[in-house]
Amino acid sequence: MRVLIPVLLGIFILLPQRVLGHPESGFLPDSIAVTEYRIVLDLNPEDNVTRNKLGIVLIRKGKLKEAEAEFREVLRRAPEDFDAHDGMGLVMLRMGRLRESVEWFKKAVRLNDRDPMVYYHLGLALSGMGEKERAVTMYEKSLNLKESDIVRKELERIRNER
Repeated sequence: MRVLIPVLLGIFILLPQRVLGHPESGFLPDSIAVTEYRIVLDLNPEDNVTRNKLGIVLIRKGKLKEAEAEFREVLRRAPEDFDAHDGMGLVMLRMGRLRESVEWFKKAVRLNDRDPMVYYHLGLALSGMGEKERAVTMYEKSLNLKESDIVRKELERIRNER
């Protein structure tokens, strides 16, 4: 680790566009992405885009409290940040705090009603609460914005349960 951070820092300074491009494209493992994002945030703590990306990677790694802290930091500085609201909804969803997740996703929809994934996320939370009809509506809204095999499969699964 003592060698890795200076090497990554050197790469960041010499090739910033490459360093910032890798994690979001999925070429690096999450553990490397976390390190990269933290280096970027050490250099620019006000970078909400990177902080939101770090939060998403932390969710994937199951570090929900850390992810929540990152999203809350973004929201402290930018209360209307769509990605942070969606991210908080995902954290609450993964924690099993479904009612809270629904509220976060609803706030995200109010900020950006053209994002198909937020409707999918809201549908997952509603489905988890047993509100299948409302979940179906959210999945349909998601699919109206953009076709997705994942959303289509979830919609079919719920329809088959009814």
